Amino acid sequence: MLSSVKNQKTLPALIWLCFCTSLFIFSSGISWKLNSAIDFTYPNWYQALDIKNHIQTYAPQNQYNKQDFVHTSSEQHYSLFSEVVVAINNHGEGLDKISYTIDERTKRLFTKSEVIHLEDVSILIDRLTWLWLVNLIPLSILLFAYIKNKVAMPDKKLKLQALITSALVIVLSFAFLGFKQIFYYFHTLVFPDNHQWFFYYQESLMSTFMKAPDLFAVMGLNLFLIAIIIFYLVNYFLNKYINNITPNQ
Repeated sequence: MLSSVKNQKTLPALIWLCFCTSLFIFSSGISWKLNSAIDFTYPNWYQALDIKNHIQTYAPQNQYNKQDFVHTSSEQHYSLFSEVVVAINNHGEGLDKISYTIDERTKRLFTKSEVIHLEDVSILIDRLTWLWLVNLIPLSILLFAYIKNKVAMPDKKLKLQALITSALVIVLSFAFLGFKQIFYYFHTLVFPDNHQWFFYYQESLMSTFMKAPDLFAVMGLNLFLIAIIIFYLVNYFLNKYINNITPNQ
């Protein structure tokens, strides 16, 4: 009897967790598109992270005869970042042609190794896009099941426990390991071993004008916050709809 009651509670919670996972993947994909459309608010983070000063410090030390990048304007940096965002969302096309202008002369922004790395990033984005598309299948099935009331929602207590546990795992992981360590470990997992992905500021204008990994941390924050908002709104309206059609439950 107790086992039956436990199963009745556990199964809806497991299904709901699957739904939440699928919904979060969906939300993250939409967040990526929205953030890409606004260049991940790069101009705002540019000011907050004092990237202009970072460029003035490290660009003159560039080892590939690109010390003159220090004389480029903030507006040109915004434009260059936007070009990179467009390229990595377009299968990496044009990365090797992105250039900056000084005294009416143009220079290629990236070295060959930097281009290869950013092309690897674009390949990763393409794969994640496929994951997002495939994810629409289980998400649609589970959403339909909830809307048609074919699957019962778990009670609020189970939802809260599941969300708190998930949040704690994420927060504690970053608290104990740190963003930089997780960021670097992620790179070792997803990028080819023979492709350079770590660049010193003195050898890379990419790392310099993006102030890696600081900028990527706040870009991740952008992605996470927008994804959570989308995730919350879908859950909110779904719960509201279910409560309206099942007022006695």
